[in-house]
Amino acid sequence: MALNYNDSPQTIQHMIRMCNTNIDGRRQILKALTTIKGIGMRFARTLLTRTQIRNCRAGELTAEEQQRLVDAIQDPKSVGIPIWMYNYRKEYTTGEDKHLVGNQIDAAFRFSLERGKKIKAVRECRLARGMKVRGQRTKSNGRHGRIVGVSRKK
Repeated sequence: MALNYNDSPQTIQHMIRMCNTNIDGRRQILKALTTIKGIGMRFARTLLTRTQIRNCRAGELTAEEQQRLVDAIQDPKSVGIPIWMYNYRKEYTTGEDKHLVGNQIDAAFRFSLERGKKIKAVRECRLARGMKVRGQRTKSNGRHGRIVGVSRKK
């Protein structure tokens, strides 16, 4: 007599859409959350423990568990994630602590770059030109990404 461990097979979603990112439903939820830009292993593990969601495959999550995860990602303060884990602390205009995910990170970087260029901050001006920012030497290293050449005489 054969033993069936999975008498009631669950339907597994192969793709989950969460925070404007496609997540592979066959991966463990802990690793699958790291495909979202702005969420690393440590933040994902904290999310799962604070929302009390089991570490199963991402496609096995119920709709209610997915919604709980999305709510926790968008408002981590509501589930008790400590502020030091946020990736955008003390925003310039409001002074709030935020955790940005997805294309919010790109937008925030773009806005800070524009603001810095407007006030002529050294760091942002060098970032905009594709140069080193943190005091590294620029004579011999870091030459990729720029077109360097000798212009031809006319």
